[in-house]
Amino acid sequence: MEKLLVFVEAKGDEPRKATIELLSETRNLSDAGSFAVTAVGLGKISEHAIEKVLGYADRFVRITDGLLDDYTPEGYSEALAAYARQEDVRLVLGAATQAARDFLPRTAVLLGAGIASDVTAIGWADDPMTFVRPMYGGRVPSRCTFTGYPAVVSVRPNAFAVAPAGARRGEYVEWRAGVSPDRIKTRVLRVERESKGKIDLMEADSIVTGGRGMKAAENFALLEELAAALGGAVGASRSVVDAKWRDQDDQVGKSGKTVSPKLYIAAGLSGAIHHVMGMDTSGVILAINKDPNAIIFNYADYGIVGDVMEVVPAMTAELKKRTGR
Repeated sequence: MEKLLVFVEAKGDEPRKATIELLSETRNLSDAGSFAVTAVGLGKISEHAIEKVLGYADRFVRITDGLLDDYTPEGYSEALAAYARQEDVRLVLGAATQAARDFLPRTAVLLGAGIASDVTAIGWADDPMTFVRPMYGGRVPSRCTFTGYPAVVSVRPNAFAVAPAGARRGEYVEWRAGVSPDRIKTRVLRVERESKGKIDLMEADSIVTGGRGMKAAENFALLEELAAALGGAVGASRSVVDAKWRDQDDQVGKSGKTVSPKLYIAAGLSGAIHHVMGMDTSGVILAINKDPNAIIFNYADYGIVGDVMEVVPAMTAELKKRTGR
């Protein structure tokens, strides 16, 4: 039986939602007898995260090495490539998070493998297997295949649904990587932790993003309130981040984060292509802009022509009434 490796990324004591999405999808393949699925964690990972992952994978392998305690692209790629090579796997899969986008291409180079990045769908039963990824700002879904294996694939968060953990528990194994210190060129000088309780933009089901039309940093409080009513997160355009109204971590777009929520609300955004490229695969897009000719309406499923300072509070009040949040 051919083997799949799924890179497990954790946030605190929990595996990332995007990782569980990918494990939910690959577990179906394992249950059908198509592939043997091994989840792979690198360095430190909590017992709680391990137990949660074992409900989805046939095996959980934690790759240990003192050089993996802090994330470095060199260390992670060396360790993952070495294990993938030993196990003779067909695919190395990971959620297309910031860390995975950083080190998975290095892993592909070390394996001499092809890579498909930011995939939104996979044709597991196709011959050859196909991988769908958006191109040209999401306007063209391209299908790609590999002529040789192993191959490396990163999957955009929210591409697959999360399933409940299974009744069976996978096997837990530890494997020593033996990464050479000479291969590590990156030094970790400082680690800044995200605020607890903050929803990661890349994994949020609902996102409310503000642009220059919000007029000032303090007006983002309106979007925070709307996002809270939706149980979602707040994003920002590049111009907003450049103006220091929001942190760079909130930026959505080609030079920020690529997101695929079920609902994306663009408030006071013009619709610049570099922003659209970061949210084009959202399920439903709602645009709010007082300019009826704003480009963002060309990408929206629904549009409201009006002042965001009036529309957003009205939406929030109605949502609170209906949801009780």
